[in-house]
Amino acid sequence: MNAVIDQRLVSYALAHAGILDAEGSLTEGAPLLLAQAHAMVAMSVEEGWELVLTVPAFLKDSLSTMSRDNAGPGLPLDTGRTIREVAETAQTRLVIAAPYLHPSFTTALAPALTTLLQDGGTATIITRALGWSAPKRSNANVEAVTVLREAAGTACRRLTVCSWDEAGLGVHFKVVLADDRLAYIGSANLTPGGTGAHAEAGVLLRGSRVRSLSRWLQVVADELTRRSVR
Repeated sequence: MNAVIDQRLVSYALAHAGILDAEGSLTEGAPLLLAQAHAMVAMSVEEGWELVLTVPAFLKDSLSTMSRDNAGPGLPLDTGRTIREVAETAQTRLVIAAPYLHPSFTTALAPALTTLLQDGGTATIITRALGWSAPKRSNANVEAVTVLREAAGTACRRLTVCSWDEAGLGVHFKVVLADDRLAYIGSANLTPGGTGAHAEAGVLLRGSRVRSLSRWLQVVADELTRRSVR
């Protein structure tokens, strides 16, 4: 109530919502109504999504115009910054998945990975074309994963690297996921182009629905591991 500028409106609002009666006393249904309101507020904070964009230089003015003309809540989140922030929130598990990686960007994720693994967490990297048997081995992916392996240091046993090394693209999703509760998913690869030079779109997901995405990534990681050792 202290956050309300005109507190004279509080009693009217509560009466209109059925929480207070005409005498200003709590109604019989007030506990249930208040619990429902609390749950709705919690869901609005803990569940949901936000738009994440990579906006190259030639589109920045257009984005500003769009935001102004539509009287929106503000500019969308930035891809590179959002991915780094997701990684930094991980306390128990981090998944980094993309078909194209670049060492300059994985370097930015390395400190978060180091902290997570040293604190007993686990991390999984899902990408492609790391093995010598891959039809078109990706030097950039190899170098990017090397950065993360070095960041893992003595905790490397808690870092799992999975690679599609057969013909075709194999994996194409771009996801960074933390603790089954926060995830970026979108079109941007974890490269300078994907996070700075190309027009890309994605979302930042929060809440329990992230678990479904997490389970799918684990299925993919398990299958890639199985195929690599058969």
